[in-house]
Amino acid sequence: MNLDELKSAWNTEKTDDVHIPSRMEQLRKANHPLDKLKRNMRNEWYMQLLALVALGVVPFFSGLHTSTYMVYYAAYAMSLIVSVYYLSVFRRFYQQVNHYTADTKDNLTEIYYQFRLNIERYHSFGFLLIPLVLVWGGASVYSKLLQNGQDFSTLTPTLKYSLLILAVGITALMVLAMPAWTRFYYGKYTKQLKQVLDELKEE
Repeated sequence: MNLDELKSAWNTEKTDDVHIPSRMEQLRKANHPLDKLKRNMRNEWYMQLLALVALGVVPFFSGLHTSTYMVYYAAYAMSLIVSVYYLSVFRRFYQQVNHYTADTKDNLTEIYYQFRLNIERYHSFGFLLIPLVLVWGGASVYSKLLQNGQDFSTLTPTLKYSLLILAVGITALMVLAMPAWTRFYYGKYTKQLKQVLDELKEE
């Protein structure tokens, strides 16, 4: 077979059977939600850092009586220890995610489940802040009473029960708000990652 015949055979060969795997396209689809998750994590870290600083100066701007400072800062110190640990873990996880590449199914699977684990850590961290919020609320009520020349012993049973119900309500609200926030802030993009993983499993 001469050169002309080879060219003719090459040109007449069908190329319809050439198939570019969809796996690469599906993995490429994961980059968009992954970038959004990274951006939200970065913003969240700075917001939480600012919130911790703000909580440290709350007594000076919320009208708390100086006699409540010791109780408030004892609760704040315990919350701060937990917060520093959580934020360091959160930061380390963010740095790890920045080095992940969604170029293989295994990498994408690891990223997805690491995000799920971090969301559960986030919930636990939020729940641990509930005592600080309750102490802040109690200190605020006590400060108002002191301004009126009263204390908790002067409250009527009805008011005491009302304060107890309010504390339970605040606790319940925070317990419900934490998962709602993570669904709003992260849920959409983690679902998109899960959809890509499900598509890859079907192949």
